[in-house]
Amino acid sequence: MEPIASSVFDTRSFTPSDRWRAWQDSIGVIFDVRLDGRSDPMAFRARVEAQMFGQMLLGQVTSQTQRFERPRRKIIADGLDCYLVQVFLKGTCEVQDGRLTRLVRPGDIYIIDASAPLDAVDYDFTHITAMIPRDLMSQNLTRPDEHHRRIILGETPLAKLLYQYIRIVHANRSGMSINDGFASASALLGLTQSLLNTCLLGTGGQLNDEAVDLSTRAVISDFIDNNLSNPELEPSLIMTALGVSRTRLYQFFQPYGGVTAEIRRRRLRRSLQDLLDPSHRSMRIGGIAFRWGFSSESHYIRAFKRRYEMTPGEAREARRLMPTFEGRRANDYERWIAGFAR
Repeated sequence: MEPIASSVFDTRSFTPSDRWRAWQDSIGVIFDVRLDGRSDPMAFRARVEAQMFGQMLLGQVTSQTQRFERPRRKIIADGLDCYLVQVFLKGTCEVQDGRLTRLVRPGDIYIIDASAPLDAVDYDFTHITAMIPRDLMSQNLTRPDEHHRRIILGETPLAKLLYQYIRIVHANRSGMSINDGFASASALLGLTQSLLNTCLLGTGGQLNDEAVDLSTRAVISDFIDNNLSNPELEPSLIMTALGVSRTRLYQFFQPYGGVTAEIRRRRLRRSLQDLLDPSHRSMRIGGIAFRWGFSSESHYIRAFKRRYEMTPGEAREARRLMPTFEGRRANDYERWIAGFAR
């Protein structure tokens, strides 16, 4: 049977003077990285071992202390739309969360949403990361946009199970077939979803109303996604079409700032996909605005800038200027990561 696809990147294959730059170029497919000013780039080391398990990438990285960043402009430019589920085998990570600095230790489960800004420092580390396409998991999460920079402590029972499972899958990757990879990914996905939804457990271990109504929320979510181009899409239309009460509808979307705010957020996400799609390069910004239900181009531009901190035109330019693999030999894992773009 055909084995799973594997990829290795190691700075030892470069001359000392080229190692840090080679790493910046390679990991730059997802992160901007910076060394501490006291570190010697000539002594830098990094190694990546990655495999594709179905639609999911699983990779181990070993390296030295450095800062990992995903600024807003990079997020717009690369279009990566996935979750990263990360476990540390060695070292720690300090994550900036507003004014707080949060610590990730070995045993913890650390979640990164690639569509949100990140500023973190990893200290002399080895970690394993599962990259999961958003579409593969978000429909089964009750609050799919609220897991960025989430740290689930290692003493949590399901966290222990997921941590060990990720380690076991990575340790047994050699000799796995493509079918083995799909099966392993399915189990990892199920464990991750269960863990991220455990916040829905109420006292006494009883699922609260939000957990019980997960299927209803999915129906509403699908209806919204299928009607984003309709300028008449608003709470009253959803209530009439699906027979859901105003109270229940607003309960579902209260964590996102309300139904109208969630509709606007999804329209902006879809419009961003059009803006960054090379096949839509000739489409005018106003045409994209009307395509996704915005009442005017000016209204759309204001909403876009509030959400993404740049105008639609600037977002297009950021994507146009994004570095490509042309002119250098890209590692397979870099191409796999680039494939997670929206």
